[in-house]
Amino acid sequence: MLKNVKKYMTVAVLAIFVLSAAAPMALGAAANQTYYGSLGSNYYSFYGEPDIHVSVQGNGEYSRGQTATVPLTLSNHGVIEGFKTENEVKDRGSNVDKQLNATLQQMELENINTILTAVGVTASLESDVSGITVKTGSQEAGSLTSGATSNPLNYYVDIQKDVPAGEYELTLNVTFKHLRNVIYDADAIESVAGLAGIRNLNASYWYNENVSQKIPVTIKVKEATKFEIVNVDHSLSAKNDGMLYVTYKNNGEEMAKSAFVRLSTATPFSTTDDQSYLGTVNPGDEVTAAFKISVDEDSVIFDKLYAINSEILYEDNYGHQQITDALKVEVQVAETPFWTTATILIAVIVILVVLAAGYYLIMSRKYKKEGLDKKPFDGVREKLSGDKKE
Repeated sequence: MLKNVKKYMTVAVLAIFVLSAAAPMALGAAANQTYYGSLGSNYYSFYGEPDIHVSVQGNGEYSRGQTATVPLTLSNHGVIEGFKTENEVKDRGSNVDKQLNATLQQMELENINTILTAVGVTASLESDVSGITVKTGSQEAGSLTSGATSNPLNYYVDIQKDVPAGEYELTLNVTFKHLRNVIYDADAIESVAGLAGIRNLNASYWYNENVSQKIPVTIKVKEATKFEIVNVDHSLSAKNDGMLYVTYKNNGEEMAKSAFVRLSTATPFSTTDDQSYLGTVNPGDEVTAAFKISVDEDSVIFDKLYAINSEILYEDNYGHQQITDALKVEVQVAETPFWTTATILIAVIVILVVLAAGYYLIMSRKYKKEGLDKKPFDGVREKLSGDKKE
């Protein structure tokens, strides 16, 4: 008689079929191996393992300065690579024991693909790239049979504004377990003709646990326009309207077409000239915008650093209208000193006029008192005209 397998229920074969609907991954040599049940007769040892591939859904291109959703799908490309005969039954004959062994051997063959299923797949995305951070933790993909593909796993990836355009490689760490071998045992149901069926079917499982695989995931940061303020010059004062000159540079990889700057002023500044046309700005170009600005003398705080918001509207390479984030124009308004070059010049002129008027008045009285028919500055007029008074 056949020995009874004591440790597993007769429904174990159903569990095998369930496992065959799961998904495998690549087996490392001498991976953690776990046995469940008693090992009876093993007819074949099969060689093969799950092989997980990853693909990025969509074009895999993302803009800098955003938290992007990166959808990844896993697929199992595992194949049977070969087998080894252990205790092959070649002759069924009329012997019930041989017929039972042949039946169990056939069950092993029919479930060969079970070893290709990756069971309990988990995947975590990691980044070693400066400026690119993965915000989503580990996700579960269930089990994947050979040829199966998972539903998309969405990972949130933060891409900083200063990350240059180009391709970057992230790493998807995938872990799972997979069945390495299964051994069946059962009791025979005998008839006059030999084996009529089986009962008390049991199975022993041999798993490779905690199999891991590191898979590269490539994403692309799009080329884009990137404006920065490189210089600010102004002649702002609380006395008169002044000019504000702001130089912008395109530090991005794409040109900006039909670009213009829009200025947003707030107290103590105001303007009726809040836009300046820049035209086409190629990568590396610097362009200067000019604005006429008024300063409210009653509300301005002299020497305080003010930030005036500006933004650039432009057309990208695809013909889409774009607008930059606010670009801060930092300015200070210095209190105008009383004695400037202009006020000194005016004062000198006033003093000379007063002195000249005083001289004229004094000399006029002197000439009149002396009875002279003469006026101050006659000599100057004669020299200028070239004539002498008779």
